[in-house]
Amino acid sequence: MSVYFIYPFIYNVLLGFQKVDTTSFISGKSVYNGLNNYRELFKLSAFSKAIKNTLIFTAFSILFQFGIGFMLALIFNRDFPGERYLRGLLLIPWFLPLIVSANAFRFFFSEQGIVNAFLLSHNVIDKPIGWLTNPNLVIWTLTMINIWIGIPFNYILLHTGLKEIPIELYEAASVDGAKGWHKLIYITIPMLKYVIITVLMLGFVYTIKHFDIVWIATQGGPANSSHLLSTLSYQLAFREYRFGMGAAVANVMVVIILIIVCGFTLFSSESN
Repeated sequence: MSVYFIYPFIYNVLLGFQKVDTTSFISGKSVYNGLNNYRELFKLSAFSKAIKNTLIFTAFSILFQFGIGFMLALIFNRDFPGERYLRGLLLIPWFLPLIVSANAFRFFFSEQGIVNAFLLSHNVIDKPIGWLTNPNLVIWTLTMINIWIGIPFNYILLHTGLKEIPIELYEAASVDGAKGWHKLIYITIPMLKYVIITVLMLGFVYTIKHFDIVWIATQGGPANSSHLLSTLSYQLAFREYRFGMGAAVANVMVVIILIIVCGFTLFSSESN
């Protein structure tokens, strides 16, 4: 913990208050510059864009990953023909390495890719759409990709939680005349309360720090229009060699994560 988490975390926080370029990074003689990195950061148009993109990417990913995952968990909570095979297919996005998924979707959503070819052949569009090259569209395309990848994670945790609910509760409710929606609202959701909080909290942490899909598919382009906080931090530190600025972006992201996680924790404790 000390070597792989505590020391890097403290070092990154300190790095955010220093002016560090390649020369000072190698020599170890960096200059303390207070809050200058953060002042410069908030003047960058790419930073404000990255915050907006991160909010869109995180909010919509969690909303649809959780919603679809919950729906699938309810469907697969009962036995029906082919249920095992369909459940196996459902887990494919989770088993695939992210580099494989990202490269596949980069091909699918290219202007000469499968998605445009399908839409053109069915006369839905009259010219190819720049799913990953249109600055106004790219973040939504990346969000769709991430939703597909994250659904199995939500499904597995919620499905496991559903299996722990005693079936006697549903049988007793049926005897009392409760319908499907009543069982969902008054039995399923209350019994899954802590599972739901955990799924949402983990989904938030995993999504807001997401890096792989965006970097592989677009590297933050075109013209910085698809940067998240994570990819912008990498861009500043390891492409532009402004290590202090890159650390500052990472520190902002850590603060956001801590605030939200503390919020989830307080909500969970107040619900006891």
